[in-house]
Parts: sequence; C-alpha cells; structure tokens
Amino acid sequence: SITQEQLEKTARTFRQVCQPKHKISDEIADAVNRGVFADTKDFKCYVSCLLDIMQVARKGKVNYEKSLKQIDTMLPDHMKPAFRAGLEACKSAAQGVKDHCEAAAILLQCFYKNNPKFVFP
Repeated sequence: SITQEQLEKTARTFRQVCQPKHKISDEIADAVNRGVFADTKDFKCYVSCLLDIMQVARKGKVNYEKSLKQIDTMLPDHMKPAFRAGLEACKSAAQGVKDHCEAAAILLQCFYKNNPKFVFP
C-alpha cells in the first residue's frame, strides 16, 4: 500500500503528461475535485487521457479487472473501499457512447457521485 504523499506525487506526474497536451489550466484541473467539470472537448479529452494513463479505461471504456488491480496497488488502504464502490457503480455508465472523450467525462462524473473519497489528478 502507498502513502497519501506517494499518491499525490504520482497524480502530479500523470497530470504533467495530459495537461499540456489538452491545454487545461490548473484552475480547471483543480476544480474537478470540487465537482466542477468543464463542458469542453479539451477538458473531456484531458479526462480520457488521465483515465488511459491510470489504466482505469481505454478510449472511454472501463477496464474493470485492471482498475481493481490499480485500486489495490495505487491507493492508500483507507481509500480502497470507496474506490471499489465507485468502480462497481460506474463500470457500464458510458456503455454505448461512441466518442471516447465524451465517455470519459461521463465516467468521471459517475465516479465523483459514487465515491465519497473521490480524488482526481
């Protein structure tokens, strides 16, 4: 299990890959953890980029088995049950959505609603 500090460091690394690629400001990226989601193509594709890097999803489709593994290896113990519950509730939330950026945004909102310990890079 990793510490909160290690988690934050990893999250920053992920963000540094996706943020410049999709021209997302710190304000917009930080707002996610307060439940504020920008309704722009750039933001949705930024979310897709992060979900891909974290191996939660691939092109907007949840990778359930891999996500469970990621929860076990990438999160501190106190966060695991909430993240498992969020994954369970949202695994098919974006089913049938063709646009992977749109699908990623739907997943993000679902995870936010269904996980009391929600954090996003």
